[in-house]
Amino acid sequence: MLVSTLDEKTNSKRTKPRVMSEKKAVIFQKAILDWYEKNQRGYIWRAQTDPYKVLVSEIMLQQTNADRVSPVYQCFIQQYPTIRELAQAGLPDLMNLIKPIGLSYRVYRLKRVAEKLLTEYDGELPAREEALLALPGIGQYIANAILCFAFDKKVAMVDVNVVRLYHRVFGITSEKARPRDDRKLWKFAQEMLPADRSKEYNLA
Repeated sequence: MLVSTLDEKTNSKRTKPRVMSEKKAVIFQKAILDWYEKNQRGYIWRAQTDPYKVLVSEIMLQQTNADRVSPVYQCFIQQYPTIRELAQAGLPDLMNLIKPIGLSYRVYRLKRVAEKLLTEYDGELPAREEALLALPGIGQYIANAILCFAFDKKVAMVDVNVVRLYHRVFGITSEKARPRDDRKLWKFAQEMLPADRSKEYNLA
């Protein structure tokens, strides 16, 4: 049995964690994967297994529509195809390149990450969670995205959309101001990953 470790509010009192059958979990997984096969969009970064290119796409996609990101991402990778070239790039050039999608803080984040990777990891992204989380501006979501999409690790990804989906389907709630930061929800999401198609499940 899968057990949700999230407590729900009922008259301001905590209730016991809900129990969910393996059958229901499998039905949900199949529905998500079937939906993805029919509705997936062919963004260029989804075919990538290069950790650097996954990193760039995930930082660009923060709070930004994927269709807007796509042309900027392609130009960025063409001009700065490696971590070393990004680390050595000038900030004005990077700012100009990313201007169409706004949120210029992402330039500083990419630049700082690249510089640290160049000095501490010889220009390579590590395949360890703790090392990724130690990089400037890299949180659990981006770390897990790199581990999943680049290194084929079976790790969950939780953002606002995932939180909303699990709430609608399973009634999952959180007492955290930012539910996507709730470690109990991350644990539930990890339990929900299918054994053999976690990458496709996360993309879906």
